[in-house]
Amino acid sequence: MPGKAAKGKGSKTQRYKSPVGSKPPTNRKSSIPKVVPRAKTTPSAHGERTPPAPGGGLSLDRKLDIVGVLLVLLSVLTIIGLFSSSPSSLTGIWVIFWRRVLGWGFLILPLGLLALGLWLVLRNFKRVPTLSVERTVGIVWLYIVLLAWMHFFLFAETADIAFERASLGQGGGYIGAGVHEALRAALGVVGAAIALIAALLIGLALALDVSVADLFRWVQPFRLRLQDWWDEHRATRATPKVVVGTDTPSGVQGVEEPVQVGLPTPDTATSLKSPVVTPAREQKPRKWVLPPIEEMLEKGSEISANDEFDRQRAHVIEETLKSFGAPAQVVEINRGPTITQFGVEPDFIETRGRRTRVRVGKISALADDLALALAAKTIRVQAPVPGKGYVGIEVPNETISLVALRDIVESEAFKRLNSPLRIALGQDVAGNAVAADLTAMPHLLIAGATGSGKSVCVNSLICCLLMFNTPDDLRFVMVDPKRVELTDYNGIPHLLAPVVVDLERVVNVLKWVEREMDSRYHKFAEEGARNMLDYNQRMEARGERKLPYLIVVVDELADLMMLAPEQTERTLTRLAQLSRATGVHLIISTQRPSVDVVTGLIKANFPARVAFAVASGVDSRVILDQLGAERLLGRGDMLFQAPDAPAAVRLQGVYVTEHELLSIVLYWKSFATQPITATTLTHGVVDGPPAGVPLKQKAFWEEAEEDENLDPLFEEAVDVVRQQRQASISMLQRRLRIGYTRAARLIDSMEERGIVSPPLPNSQSREVLDYG
Repeated sequence: MPGKAAKGKGSKTQRYKSPVGSKPPTNRKSSIPKVVPRAKTTPSAHGERTPPAPGGGLSLDRKLDIVGVLLVLLSVLTIIGLFSSSPSSLTGIWVIFWRRVLGWGFLILPLGLLALGLWLVLRNFKRVPTLSVERTVGIVWLYIVLLAWMHFFLFAETADIAFERASLGQGGGYIGAGVHEALRAALGVVGAAIALIAALLIGLALALDVSVADLFRWVQPFRLRLQDWWDEHRATRATPKVVVGTDTPSGVQGVEEPVQVGLPTPDTATSLKSPVVTPAREQKPRKWVLPPIEEMLEKGSEISANDEFDRQRAHVIEETLKSFGAPAQVVEINRGPTITQFGVEPDFIETRGRRTRVRVGKISALADDLALALAAKTIRVQAPVPGKGYVGIEVPNETISLVALRDIVESEAFKRLNSPLRIALGQDVAGNAVAADLTAMPHLLIAGATGSGKSVCVNSLICCLLMFNTPDDLRFVMVDPKRVELTDYNGIPHLLAPVVVDLERVVNVLKWVEREMDSRYHKFAEEGARNMLDYNQRMEARGERKLPYLIVVVDELADLMMLAPEQTERTLTRLAQLSRATGVHLIISTQRPSVDVVTGLIKANFPARVAFAVASGVDSRVILDQLGAERLLGRGDMLFQAPDAPAAVRLQGVYVTEHELLSIVLYWKSFATQPITATTLTHGVVDGPPAGVPLKQKAFWEEAEEDENLDPLFEEAVDVVRQQRQASISMLQRRLRIGYTRAARLIDSMEERGIVSPPLPNSQSREVLDYG
């Protein structure tokens, strides 16, 4: 049958064997689940000892303790004999022998033995770590090469002198002298030096288990840092000056003051009539350096898997399903950071003399019974798993392990994405890293209940983008009505303006983004470019500035929909429909996933969605159009619906600590305090401020354009008022055939602009002040 053909010879899935005493089904063999361990949790303490060896012998812990103590004793005795004026006969012979063999390299031997012994005594591992043969050979090779280098710098003229000095414990001893003299006799002095350099590189590559090219990765960052330091040093010494002409007596020269960008002070405002700035040199573009991953982010903790416990739970699942008349076999076990997925393949049952397979819906209906049998908080049944031949039963783990951002960033799944807007999402039920490309989404909607992990997800996405993009490539516009989630990013050079926290300005912000999108389309039309990538390639070919990506982050959509639902929905929909080609992308989150917040029009234009734990299945349907989010565990447990995926994928979201977030923000803020060498100031906006002036952002949408908020009938209403030589609300209602509210708003607008006067005493009519 087709179901059995998939499990033939070519299948690599291990089969699960039921415990002794359980009767396997007669129609197929019992299967062993393929356990995919998740190797991330806290390492066991030193106090967790292994059981004693069978037969009453010493356990592994006792053997390691004895070896560690002996190594410490040997190193201490060696150090005493090395520095003692009157060593004992045994230690004296020991020290003299190794001095002649190793020379100056003998000083490294007792220190290495001491470190190894203390490591064995104070260990925190259960099993002895295995050292690869290549790395062991590399360490020994590197040590011998160092001994040869020690003897090389003795500059012995002949081999006799070299070995004579080795007998005195100088250089690299007999080993270093033998290697060095052999190379010198075969290759000469210069050839021996070149051979030792090559041997040193080979030893480092083997000992560190890296390629030779990776040994020199530090050269380029070091050169850039040194060049930046030199540029800053020269900029501080050559600060541009402004010659200010003042009404001073003859013979007194003008005062020289440094250039300042901003509002003029009272003194300079009165004395400066036409300031002339003498530039120090031609302006250079700012050099941005991406933050190093190793310094900014922390690694995740290791975890140990309990395979026996998973096999017991697999047996409980099989017995429970069998007792309810839905026999099935556990064919695969995938262990993730949050849940363990048991792959259950439906079995056959006898009905009316025929063998039929158990329906998938029958297994899904037994989710609560399985949760009771396994004593679990909640169980989610994925029927079936996309691309697999089984039903996934997701059981929560006893402890939820955190998924570090560095683990996802350094994974192969993240490195395969060749995109500047790649983002790290988390790990799936099998512990595999999951990353996505924001340009392919092209917008993301995040929803979930309070405390489920939305803000942490937004912060992790922002940090991931900040780690791999400079301000020349990416800019942010952030909206945070709650005033606590995104305000920490104020001051980074990626922000176009400070984080918007006033709800009254949010609509103006979205309108500005819409105007920016339209202006980019006009630029594309002038250049004949199809999208931003094509436009930037044309600009780079001509040496002009390219357009950066623009990411709009809105932390709470419900507040916007409550304040101005029509304008917010209309603007977001238009941006989502048209902004992909211009490099504008939206990341919107909400903690109230209801139909009046996440409307059907918004959902239709946001195909990529992330659902965290919600209170009911209705909220889950609003976000994902299907059930499942109501059974999530919270604390980063989420369902990710990709635009091109048939079903949502369960993930444990990335967690960014406060320390990591602060490190990334402070790193980019440090560029704001660095002086800029370019100091030209003619007209327009310069790329950066002069030296000593901190980088300060300006809210360019502080006040929206007044014309956009005017009523379309305003000009017609003004003409009517001027013709009638009086103004009143009832008159506008009759003449323009509009309602009272709109007429009153028109009268108030005229009063604000000084066209009509305030209401006259004891009357509702107004006097016309401006007849045009």
